[in-house]
Formats: sequence, C-alpha cells, structure tokens
Amino acid sequence: MHGLTGQVGARVLASMLALVAAVLFMGVIDLATLPGWVNQEFEWPVPLEVSWGSLFTFFLAGGYVWVAVLPHRPEPGLVQVAIASVALAFSAAAGADVRPLWVAAAAALSALLLATMTQRSGGAGYSSWSLNGWQLALAGLGMFLWLPYTIEALEASRAGVVGDITNGIEHWPVQAATGAALILASLLSAVWDPGRGLLRVTCCLSAAFLGMAQLAFPDRAGAMEGDLWGIGVILWAVLLALAPSTSTSTSTYR
Repeated sequence: MHGLTGQVGARVLASMLALVAAVLFMGVIDLATLPGWVNQEFEWPVPLEVSWGSLFTFFLAGGYVWVAVLPHRPEPGLVQVAIASVALAFSAAAGADVRPLWVAAAAALSALLLATMTQRSGGAGYSSWSLNGWQLALAGLGMFLWLPYTIEALEASRAGVVGDITNGIEHWPVQAATGAALILASLLSAVWDPGRGLLRVTCCLSAAFLGMAQLAFPDRAGAMEGDLWGIGVILWAVLLALAPSTSTSTSTYR
C-alpha cells in the first residue's frame, strides 16, 4: 500500500512539474515561435527560443510526463531529467553564467524526490545495458553537429551577448545545455536499454525543431552559420528515428 501511495503522489508531483517546465518556464510557448503562434509585433530570436523550448518541453517536461504515466517504471524519465540538470550545470560553469544553476539544482532534487517516491532510489531498473551499433554511430556523427552548436552558445554566453531572458535566465547557456543534453542523451540511448525509446524520441523531436528553426530563420540569434547545419540536423533526426531499436550486441549486462 505504501508503494502504491508513493506512486500516486509521484504521478501528481510529476504532472505538476511537467506543467511548470512546459508552461511557467515557457517551454511550449518558445517552441510556438517556430510556426509563428506568438505576437508577431516582436521579432523573435526563433533558433534561440526553440533551443530553450526543446530543453524545457522535450527533456524536462517529457521526462516528468513519463514518470506521471509510468510511475512503476520511472527510470527513463528520471534519467532524462537528470541529463537536463547535468547539462544546465555544465553550461552555467562553461558559459560563466550562474543563473541556470538553480534550475539545474531544482531538476536534480525533483528527480531524487520522484525516485524516492517511486521506491527506485536503490538502483533497480538502471542496470540493463546493451549496445545498439546504429544508434551509437549516429551519436558519434551527432558530435559534429552538437559540439560546435554547444561551443558557439557558450562563447556567446561568456561574451555577455544579449539574447533573450526568461524568468531571469539568459537563453545562451540554455542553448548550450540543449546541445550538451543531446550529446548525452544520444550516447546513452545507444547503450542503455530502459531509456532507449524515450531518449531517442526526445533527441529526434529536439533535433527536428532545431533544424527547422535554423532553416526558417537563419538570420536570427541562435542560428548557426549556413544552411548545411540545419539540413544535417534534420537528416540526423530522420536517421535516428529510422535506426533499428533492437540491440546489436551479443550480450546484455544487468
């Protein structure tokens, strides 16, 4: 009964946190700048907004939604939230901007709390590993896309370039965190069985939105130089979506 009560509480808390990430932290609204479902009197830095929207909607809100729907198997959602937390902490340090740190800390604490509520803090469900060679190859190729993306955003953050501010947080370090999160998530999805499905969907959706923002608004803040990057990102998302999901290794480690 205690476990069931904890799972019900986890559902409620995870649902609330998903709404906070997607709505109060403007995750969905920032994604809506891409199709133009926002006030058009303002010239939105769409690539910069979409990077914020991807992290807060797909990584954070998506992770919380997973826990809310599947509290008996929360590991993929919890790990995805942890990836966003680590990426935000990294970008705050490397981008010389402490403002994302409190979001990173809040995300980490929420993951720990939800793990405790679902009685999954002891490591159960985290130890199933096998290699998917196709996804690992794509994760490696993604480095050529996400590393320069992350580095450019970190340079803008350290230089104090004005982008956009939401809830007191500048978007540049968050854009860097999005790139770092995509690197971590794509690598982990290639070797970790329980999270392969969720992490791959998150990477595909994030990359598709980022690529479209690049191609549609190449002259706005947050865009990379040239259209080839945007084409490469969309192609990467498509290939990752089509890659076989089954393990290509001969053994599974638990």
